[in-house]
Amino acid sequence: MSAGTKVEPTGASTHIAAGLPANSLAANSVAAHRAPAHVGTGRWLNLRGWDAAKAGLALYIVGMLTSGIYYARFHILALDFTRIQSIVVGVYLIGLYLAAPAGAVWFADRISTHRVIRFTVCVGLLAALDAGLGFLLKCTSSTLRLLTLVTLVLQLMLFVDWNAFWASLRKRGLEVQLLHQPTRERLVALGLLICLHFSAFWFPRIPGNFAGGMPVQVQVFTETPGLPDSRFAATKDKPQINSQMDSYALWLLYQTDTDVYLLDSLPAGGTLIDDDVMRITQDQVIRMDYNTAP
Repeated sequence: MSAGTKVEPTGASTHIAAGLPANSLAANSVAAHRAPAHVGTGRWLNLRGWDAAKAGLALYIVGMLTSGIYYARFHILALDFTRIQSIVVGVYLIGLYLAAPAGAVWFADRISTHRVIRFTVCVGLLAALDAGLGFLLKCTSSTLRLLTLVTLVLQLMLFVDWNAFWASLRKRGLEVQLLHQPTRERLVALGLLICLHFSAFWFPRIPGNFAGGMPVQVQVFTETPGLPDSRFAATKDKPQINSQMDSYALWLLYQTDTDVYLLDSLPAGGTLIDDDVMRITQDQVIRMDYNTAP
């Protein structure tokens, strides 16, 4: 090689010079390994958030539908049921017809592997639960038996494996299996029937203090003297609390932002009809004392 010759850099040397440092490559590798874990955690939290939102919406819709079915006979507007109490009613309904049977099936599966024993234990647990709730809500003996039986039938309709049952009958046998959770199609098919049953038999017996349909005892003071006299004169000033204002010992059925729905007494059979209820606007109610004995 002569003294005037120039040496040009090769392609390989140029590539190496332009490359990233070794410590930078290691940092990128660590970041690549960390990114999927962070993304996975965020995605899991996002999915759980959506699941909670959908569950809350389902409870809200079910509770609002059940309340609407019961209060429709009193001509209360459907928009008045869009309250947070609807979620509580939905929890009652889902707990009675879905959570309780699912828990009974789960418990029976751990008691025995024999189908007859599992089915007997499950039915016994559900019957005891339904009867206990009816007794707690002070149902009469005849009503308690009917209420327990019909509720138990609906619970079994949701959780019995009917495909296996009909297949066993075609083979001239009898095989009853219980599902750990009902199918979506069955829930859709029986959903309205369950809401109707709950609104007719259970909801009217739950005290209003616990988001139920049982009226709450109140003492009402009205802006206009003698306003409720046309319907509730027999309850006037019993007891007399204030000599300057008329008061009425009544039962509060429901109240909205604009109206109050009242009745003078509870029917002996516990069944309310439209003629029993009087509506008063909220601006006519000066004061309302709860749980005051007449």
